[in-house]
Amino acid sequence: MAKSESDVGLLARAEQRRARRMDRLRVRHLRLLHWVAETGSLSAAAERLQVSQPGATKMLQEIEAALGVGLIERSARGARLSPAGRVALDRLRVALGALDAAAGADAALAMPVLRMGILPLVAVAVLPAITAAIDAAGQLPRLVLREANVDQLMRLLRDGEVDCVIGRLEAGEDATGDLQIERLWEERMAVAAAPGHPLVGRRRHTLATLQAERWILPPPATNTRRNVERWFLESGLQPPAAAVESTSFHTSLALAGAGRLLAAAPQTAVEHYQARGVVKALLLQRPLPSGPMFFITRAELASLPQVVQWRAALVGHVRQAAAGA
Repeated sequence: MAKSESDVGLLARAEQRRARRMDRLRVRHLRLLHWVAETGSLSAAAERLQVSQPGATKMLQEIEAALGVGLIERSARGARLSPAGRVALDRLRVALGALDAAAGADAALAMPVLRMGILPLVAVAVLPAITAAIDAAGQLPRLVLREANVDQLMRLLRDGEVDCVIGRLEAGEDATGDLQIERLWEERMAVAAAPGHPLVGRRRHTLATLQAERWILPPPATNTRRNVERWFLESGLQPPAAAVESTSFHTSLALAGAGRLLAAAPQTAVEHYQARGVVKALLLQRPLPSGPMFFITRAELASLPQVVQWRAALVGHVRQAAAGA
């Protein structure tokens, strides 16, 4: 049924009132939701924002009025975001990230900023080479680097805290289709030992031989640990237990280089430390699993000049390395 002119007028006026309420929202309103989610308490969120409890309550009422939904559920244990509040926060985090990136816009005009999330292995060889090349051309933006694991990097990207990521993708990560993804190179795992370790040499080792050794391994939930365990299980062998557990391959390789333990680490990292005489990569009858590395950005950021610049530099570096292999 067609709406009457009076109905259309009422809808238009309602939309105007909603727009005016949205216009009154400030960045502190957005941060209020963030701190409620982090602390589980409206009073604690007020302390973080350095406002009074009544002031925080008023801010909450204003943002709920602007959005037209209840955003917080209260209980004896405190406060938590409602389902609508969680959806709102997901959207607002991107806006907050963009606002933070835009702070100091005058300086950014003179020196563009690129906020990049990377896996630690990227900082070993790929990142230094590309940074040096772009800097030599006089085109280096101000880089803000965040090193983290795969899950943390994707959370930073989704929350608008970084502009792009060089890392891996978990299965189904781009189910929403809001990411632009460029496949870069295949990163294989390697096994490293001290240069004087008895297993170092020309002979290729079986998994049964390696199973009997003591290992330095990352925590069970990590990609590297899962790959090592799958490597043994697919050969019908029980994966070795960790004699030492470390979240850092830098630490793992330093420990392996100083004693009799074996370490599993990305091949890029093992080659880096092997070139410096710290460890030697063992020859293997069956190679460890490999996985692709990607350049990932949100679709709406893909055309930023500094994002375009680094994507092109990465692709060029990978192609050049492949041609010289």
